Amino acid sequence: MSDGKVIRLPYLHDHHSHVSLYAALEGCPSLESLDGAGAFSLLKSLPRDRLSLVTGWHTDRLCLGAGDLKDLPPAIVINSSLHGFAITPSGKPLAAALWPELGERADDPVWAESNIGKTFAFYVRVAGLDAPKLEAFMSKMAALGICSLDDMTIAGEEAAKLVSTPPFSDRIVPWATPEIYKELSPESKSRCVGIKIYLDGSLGSRSASIDAPFLDGSAGSLLYSDDGLKRLIAEIAGFGLGMSAHALGHRCTEQVLRCLEELARDGLRLPSVRLEHLQFIDLGQARRCKAAGFVLSMQPNFNADSAAFADRLIPRHLAENDPFRMLIDQAGFVPGEDLVFGSDGMPHDPGFALRWSLFPAYEGQRLSLEEFAAGYEPRTGRAKALEGEGSAFALDLAGRDLRRVDRQGKR
Repeated sequence: MSDGKVIRLPYLHDHHSHVSLYAALEGCPSLESLDGAGAFSLLKSLPRDRLSLVTGWHTDRLCLGAGDLKDLPPAIVINSSLHGFAITPSGKPLAAALWPELGERADDPVWAESNIGKTFAFYVRVAGLDAPKLEAFMSKMAALGICSLDDMTIAGEEAAKLVSTPPFSDRIVPWATPEIYKELSPESKSRCVGIKIYLDGSLGSRSASIDAPFLDGSAGSLLYSDDGLKRLIAEIAGFGLGMSAHALGHRCTEQVLRCLEELARDGLRLPSVRLEHLQFIDLGQARRCKAAGFVLSMQPNFNADSAAFADRLIPRHLAENDPFRMLIDQAGFVPGEDLVFGSDGMPHDPGFALRWSLFPAYEGQRLSLEEFAAGYEPRTGRAKALEGEGSAFALDLAGRDLRRVDRQGKR
């Protein structure tokens, strides 16, 4: 390697994943590495006597319109962003038997975005989750150098019990959507660190509330009116827990700030507020977040969206994505304190995120190695369940190449 060196990272904490969901989906058929012909071949080969869940659907690689789905076996094909899905006509009756509302509203994308927590719980119900599956998933994370993770949308009571028992309890931090939280037992409620809400969708499903249409003319939307969101936040305040809000696009970031500020003027404050993703946030919004004491939870791996989604984002949006330098240098956020990092599982591998942090598509996305590591540092009070170094990477500075190596620096 020319101008190369070995980077060693300690075990990291992933501040944003969906542990119970990803563990349940391990082993499901995946379209991730397939081309169009291979994807349809896999879909056609699925069993016709039961409902299958299929992961790894990237809308930029594969179109699944009504005509493409009509003769396929019963299946729900899950968008790689976890927002949105495609369900085959033969799959609707089987899904409806388990969850009638899904059978009726499966083709309504707004309904799907508004019920994402329940949808995750449904996926887990269909796929199944048990201790061996969860142990296999956590072992996979350890091999990547991740010692612990936040489960941002715990998938119901059984999942909550499972992640809260040894050996998982000191490695998984559970959050719950309001709907799921209200259905949990008192014991499971006591183990939740906060309430997670969703305010818009994703770039992958073209449902993020960005401030201009996508290139195909479609537009994301807000999932709540201002009054509806303020009522929801007031309900969360009654639980006595902090709130985490999925806010990806410009418009929902502005909306949640506006609603929180109005509620604060009326005397309602939450114990803590964490805003997730914030791929499109401007300096004025960032300074309001800083002044209010909010934590920003972001994903350096989403720097890659500026390349992956050139098929749907206007040039300005490609450049605005993940403005880390503005947040740190101008708004004063400090990695590891009020700016924390996770992956959303897209992918979990810290090596992918590190490569896009050191060599981003746009200079404003750049993170130093020290900033990157600090943002993934396990927070105070969370046990470091594993000891020693988490992972090592060979870095080729000239070729911008990053490859995992062993402890001796060998590939």
